[in-house]
Amino acid sequence: MPGFDWRVLRAIAVVLLAIKLVLLIVAHPFMDETYYFMWGHHPQLSYFDHPSMIGWTQGVAGALFGWNIVGLRIVVLLTLLGDLALLYLMARRIDADDWRWSFWTSATLFLATPILFGLSSVAFPDHLLVFFALATIYAVERLRNDIGRPRWLYLAALAIGCATLSKYTGALLGVAAVIYAVATPSLRPLFRSPHLYFAGLLVLALQAPVLIWNVQHEFASFGFITGGRAGLRGALNFDGVTGFLLGALAVLSPFLIVPIVRLLLGRSDGRGYARILFWLSTLGFLGASLFTNILIHWNVLAYVAVLPFLAVFFRSRLLLVAQVTYGALAIGVAAVNYAVIPITALTSHPDQTSSWSYGWDEIATAVSDLRQAHPVGFVAATDYALASPLGFALQDADVTSLSPRRDAYDDWFDGAAHAGQDALIIADQWRPLDAGLQARFGTIETLQSLDIIRYGRKLDSYTIYLGRGFTPEQ
Repeated sequence: MPGFDWRVLRAIAVVLLAIKLVLLIVAHPFMDETYYFMWGHHPQLSYFDHPSMIGWTQGVAGALFGWNIVGLRIVVLLTLLGDLALLYLMARRIDADDWRWSFWTSATLFLATPILFGLSSVAFPDHLLVFFALATIYAVERLRNDIGRPRWLYLAALAIGCATLSKYTGALLGVAAVIYAVATPSLRPLFRSPHLYFAGLLVLALQAPVLIWNVQHEFASFGFITGGRAGLRGALNFDGVTGFLLGALAVLSPFLIVPIVRLLLGRSDGRGYARILFWLSTLGFLGASLFTNILIHWNVLAYVAVLPFLAVFFRSRLLLVAQVTYGALAIGVAAVNYAVIPITALTSHPDQTSSWSYGWDEIATAVSDLRQAHPVGFVAATDYALASPLGFALQDADVTSLSPRRDAYDDWFDGAAHAGQDALIIADQWRPLDAGLQARFGTIETLQSLDIIRYGRKLDSYTIYLGRGFTPEQ
């Protein structure tokens, strides 16, 4: 058989997995990871930015393991192991005669594809979405071959419901499943079975917390996702289309494109659900990119859909080596960027997203010292991107964001309860203390400025203010 022996593939996958496990521990927390960790310490039915699952899982992890990197990322490790287990189960079914080769090829591709490596390394909602998407694909594959056993239908419904509780795009799994059942003659009898409708009710029942929260909050989360998240535009945004296509190429690699195309255009071989899900997600986001900029990870369902079936198209050693090399280079850049120093700081001005991962122990120490010298009612920052990592570093769930933009902090910070109090306020060069926020205090005094330096490069400049006499927004 052409290609590498499965033992070679196993060695490659184990090395990539070892790198990932190290990065889970040594990579600095990303601002959004700490934001979701804060959600977990303010339990709600759902949240402004995303559905419930990420907040709930982070809350449980924090309660069990504490305010540390283990508590932050332990669930990421568990879903990673679950991803690999599901790839193993699918390999056993897809290629029973040579499942070892199929599994280790799939595992290598999973770990060597930048977008999948990245999203299974950080505590974003996407790591949950990836796991439940793979679980859905496996359940649908079992259902296709064993329609007489409704347990696979209910397991698919449970996975779809949990995926949608993780991220709203998880609903595409359900839409794709319905289209697949309609388009597949052997699955059409499901529409005469009460089990299909009970499974649908299970999916809807799992969304009850999100629906209730949105009703209570004037559908704020739905409005944010459908129109407010990225600023939908009226005119056609062809730059957004270009960015979406080039971004997809970058986060997958040029070497995955031909195998994906061959899978999508291949004969009908029982991979219909994966193809439908790929096109549904990709064409949906491609259309949306005409009106707004699409973030590179939003189309992850499409990439997950085809992953378990790509091994057969990687019989070429050269193609697999190219993919692993591309992935290793991307992983290396990310490792340096988030564990050592932002890459942009080595060439020009550091970017804000990377720089916000550094220096929070130093800032937390400064805030703690100033808190002793200036007893205040609360600690705040000018934006959630500063409040969340500061709260995590201080191990203080009461640190809040005073940003004029709506965020999750607005749902638990009671401004009226803090009226008249003094506060320490943290700002930086990208999220400065603006006139609107200054007007909410009687006086503002600068207490300390702090530069974050790594290897002689300044990453960010922070300023800590003392605000006296807080006035809540009316």
